[in-house]
Amino acid sequence: MRSSHLRRLVCGAALGLILSATRTSAVQLSPLAPTPNWSALESYQRTITRQEFARLINQVYSPDGAFWNYADIDDKRVVVYSDTGKAHPLFTLHFAASDSTCAPLPYAYKTQAATPHDPVRPLKGIRIALDPGHIGGDWAVLEARYFKLGNDPSVEEAKLNLITCQRLAERLQADGATIIWAKHNYEPVTSLRPADLHREAIAALALPEHASHSGYTPSFLFGIPLPHAPWHSSQAAIEARIDNEAALLFYRVAEIRARGDLVNKQHPDLTVCVHYNADDWGDPNHPTLTGHSRLVIFTNGAYEKSELAYDDYKYDMLRKLLDRTAVQEERGCALVGQAMLDTLKYPPEVYPGTYFAHHVTDVPSVYARDLLANRIYHGPVIYCEGPYMNARDAYYRIIAGDYLGMRTIQGQSVPSIYRDYAAAVETGVLKYFGVK
Repeated sequence: MRSSHLRRLVCGAALGLILSATRTSAVQLSPLAPTPNWSALESYQRTITRQEFARLINQVYSPDGAFWNYADIDDKRVVVYSDTGKAHPLFTLHFAASDSTCAPLPYAYKTQAATPHDPVRPLKGIRIALDPGHIGGDWAVLEARYFKLGNDPSVEEAKLNLITCQRLAERLQADGATIIWAKHNYEPVTSLRPADLHREAIAALALPEHASHSGYTPSFLFGIPLPHAPWHSSQAAIEARIDNEAALLFYRVAEIRARGDLVNKQHPDLTVCVHYNADDWGDPNHPTLTGHSRLVIFTNGAYEKSELAYDDYKYDMLRKLLDRTAVQEERGCALVGQAMLDTLKYPPEVYPGTYFAHHVTDVPSVYARDLLANRIYHGPVIYCEGPYMNARDAYYRIIAGDYLGMRTIQGQSVPSIYRDYAAAVETGVLKYFGVK
């Protein structure tokens, strides 16, 4: 009882201090973000012209022009600032005078297999990272990527992602590729746990620009709805919100950052993130099945105005831009996206024009959207969202598990959905590396 009372006092005091601090000082880093190492971008000096830099900003990374609120540009250089008042410079990038005088990039990602005509191992020498989304196992319920319908087997997204990546890895290794795993079991990669992140959770919830007019403070992350509790409500309700936010920081930020650190050290030529999508299923113990699945692939881009207020977002965006992988990434997403549409036979996702994702390429399922994974993983990233876990046209194939050959499910003879998904991604990846 005494320790619980002390915890409430500490939480309340910390919250009051952070609230007062955030009213008077600018927040420049998003929760759990490391301080950007701007000197790491020095190796990109004079590797790009002004024309190409401006094109990538305007067409790929900041199509609404929000980036220019933090930058001054002329023919010789661009200065990036922390603030819209442009009083606190972060980095100056000097341009090459012309395409012919561009300095070489510090690292080149392979986009062409050395042996594309080898009928046995056409991807020999290619390094591909696989990131099966979410943690799963003991953490599946906390992640809210779990549901169970009656006496059917439970559906746990992390398990679906890992099975699909295992089948994909088998195929790509048979093609000669070296596989780098971002995660290969149901344990977190990060050493942090939700209990370690209460201080950061309080700071995130205290960010003033995320407080709503109703007096509620929503989650900082992705607008996830948490139990409604104004800060003047009971201490128990406040602590519940802090616990929820700490959990989100654990599995949506700390875990992905840990995976990024692991993958980036090994310099893959391509990273493939594998997920299954879902519609709102309501109560996970009494879920609602929706009608139809849709497919979507995300390439990094279309940073939002609110994101670019943070220095770490600016840094990550510039690193992606200067790596010059936007063209390869869009091409890879289009090839995998089309292969998934052709193989899985589900229609593409459709987002409204005001949504945070912007349609790119001629493939209807490919959208530009800034996600932590496709932002912090170096090099081209193909971020796949597969069938809806709770859609009737995918659910019964999902709970059938993985199997060889064909089975009759809901009156149709179909292969394993996991092997179908993996085969589609393999098809797109082979085309990406020039294998016909």
